[in-house]
Amino acid sequence: MGRPESSKGKMSIISYGGVGGLVTGSSHLIESKGSKFLIDLGMFQGRREERSERGERRNLTSLSEIERGLNQVVITHAHCDHSARVPKLYADDFRPETLATEATVAFMWPLLNNSADIQQSQYAPGDRIYNRHDVETTFRHVRGVKSFKEIPIGQKNSNMTVEFLLNGHVEGSSSILFRNYNNNKNVLFTGDMGKPVQSLCGGYTDFMDKYPQDPIDVLMIESTNFEKEPVLFEDKRREILDTIQSVWAGGGNSVFPVLSFHRCQELMEMIHNGQKNGNIPVDCEIIIDSPLAMEITDVYKKLGPKYLSPRYGNDPNFYKTDEESISRFDLKNLRVINSHEESVYNDATMAKCGKKVIILAGGGMGDHGRSVNYLKGDFCKNPKNAVVYTCYQVEGTYGANMLYNEKCSKENKEKYSKDKKTGAQVYKIEGFTSHISGPEETFDFLGRFNLENLKTVIIGHGKESAGEKMAEEFIRRGYQAKIIRPGIRQSIEF
Repeated sequence: MGRPESSKGKMSIISYGGVGGLVTGSSHLIESKGSKFLIDLGMFQGRREERSERGERRNLTSLSEIERGLNQVVITHAHCDHSARVPKLYADDFRPETLATEATVAFMWPLLNNSADIQQSQYAPGDRIYNRHDVETTFRHVRGVKSFKEIPIGQKNSNMTVEFLLNGHVEGSSSILFRNYNNNKNVLFTGDMGKPVQSLCGGYTDFMDKYPQDPIDVLMIESTNFEKEPVLFEDKRREILDTIQSVWAGGGNSVFPVLSFHRCQELMEMIHNGQKNGNIPVDCEIIIDSPLAMEITDVYKKLGPKYLSPRYGNDPNFYKTDEESISRFDLKNLRVINSHEESVYNDATMAKCGKKVIILAGGGMGDHGRSVNYLKGDFCKNPKNAVVYTCYQVEGTYGANMLYNEKCSKENKEKYSKDKKTGAQVYKIEGFTSHISGPEETFDFLGRFNLENLKTVIIGHGKESAGEKMAEEFIRRGYQAKIIRPGIRQSIEF
């Protein structure tokens, strides 16, 4: 789209989540020249983030400030902390258009239906945000779009566009370039930035040749893992195998609480290749206890190899054919747990089963999903068994508390052992995050864009300490932009 003759116009950004030290609930409202649209509308996760300072549930907060006059919702990716409150708009009888990449749309369907099911089964009627009917209504207004293509948004003739720039976080995930031709301002929303090398979807280096070089005036960036340095693929692969082998040597087995989207499939791929090269013995039983993860794995298979990177680890052409690529999810000696009753029974039988087993259980933070059955059941009463976390644990979740208590117990057994809620060993394997990590990776990604005229940097989606260190690094590297670390509902005008 060519630039029409420019005219001045105010533009504002207000964040309703994912800022002020919060890492969930991402939601950013843009208003300009009578048009209004939203970048993400995610669920708040973890007790600390889901509850406001006044004790109110943030997920139940009225969206009236957002809903009236809303033209479009633009979704960066399918993770629930970026997409799972979208059906609330439609439950409230508003009908904005929702835009996302075709892959993101495909993964949002099972994720949002699962969110509705959790609310139906675990919350009282007054605490439910929406139901499956609302999800179905939502998808009548969802449009899958192509990446790297300008898409008009806002009211008719608004002279504003968005472009989805794949960024290697998860399948379909994108940074969003918002172009406002009324005042010639370009805003880049990084969303969750992926790593340079990423399992399944490929890292941002696979897409950087397509990144436009329009001058970026305003940058809104996440800081989730800015304080953590990246971990090499081979290091985390080896630590996973060493941990599994060590637990087996001690007569126990490991359960992995996993996110059902991407993390479970990433571990499935690692197990698949471990079985092929002999690192995981053929007599080891692989148990997947997550109906949602299996449903999402089917989405991967239906989307097909064109949405999967041929890369595995440091080899960019590991999978030579489409057949090899899609077979990465095929596991030998696999057993899938379907019902909740079967899951409870499996917890009891696997607690002291006397054979080699690897369990992948849905619910990466231990608050929801089938992992709860093992964390609070017989499996974790056996000190020979182990819980292996690979996911970020939001403060206040069961997983975060378990890791904290385990650390305390090791540092001061006499003082803290009474607080330890499990007899099982607890491990945290670093490096499995799908977020960009550390200053070097972050600024390498940013270096792919034209930031010569950058005027404003808005830092969110991370702890206060991460945001503070990121701000310091922008200054240290000589950026002259104004740096803002906003709070919820703080309006920033341009």
